[in-house]
Amino acid sequence: MPVVEVKSLAKVIDESIIVDRVSFSVQEGEIFGLLGSNGSGKTTTFNMLAGLLKPSSGTAKILGKKIGKDAELKRDIGFVTQQDSFYETLTVRENLEFFASQCGITNKETIKKLLGQIKLSTKADVLASSLSGGMKKRLNIGCSLVHGPRIIFLDEPTVGLDPVVRKEIWKMVEELHKEKKTIIITSHYMEEVEYLCSRVAVMFAGRIVASGTPAQLKKKYKLKQMEDVFAHLMKREGR
Repeated sequence: MPVVEVKSLAKVIDESIIVDRVSFSVQEGEIFGLLGSNGSGKTTTFNMLAGLLKPSSGTAKILGKKIGKDAELKRDIGFVTQQDSFYETLTVRENLEFFASQCGITNKETIKKLLGQIKLSTKADVLASSLSGGMKKRLNIGCSLVHGPRIIFLDEPTVGLDPVVRKEIWKMVEELHKEKKTIIITSHYMEEVEYLCSRVAVMFAGRIVASGTPAQLKKKYKLKQMEDVFAHLMKREGR
């Protein structure tokens, strides 16, 4: 059953259409990708779903509840932004404990388990400012998992990381998926979406211009790689 339902969602800012009546659904336990270049509207769509931006029109429901209408919905969502949400002057453990306390969680076993989950147990008492880029990304994700959300939004989770570290994040996402989490990813890395996602929607100029499984899209456009599919769609749309 769909846990995320988006219908004709739109966002207009200063008379510019940023998101243009997009519609899609995400099934429970699925890894769903919003694929698009910078400025395509995917992050704005994410921000509306997370309740950070009010839609100009259209509707979106998460777990059957309208976004922005149900305060309890935040307990079911983990939202990982491109910018680090943790505090560099705190240790890894202190950051997780702080974010857990904001959700009323004080169980130290929860923190211990999460440290293992994000592969930072040996760095628990290290200042966040001293972590490598990949470790900071894992901590950033961990801070959004402290309350055990059912649905996780990852906005460009591997942007700026080298190929080796990117694949470490991919593995972490796969492990979250094995725990029956529903995961929604934005990305402009074609191989990332092709590797991780069961279905994708391609955005251009605020619109969804194609959607389906990576295999379906490659078959439809008679192309072998998602990178080629994306290039074809951008050319078709006049980029």
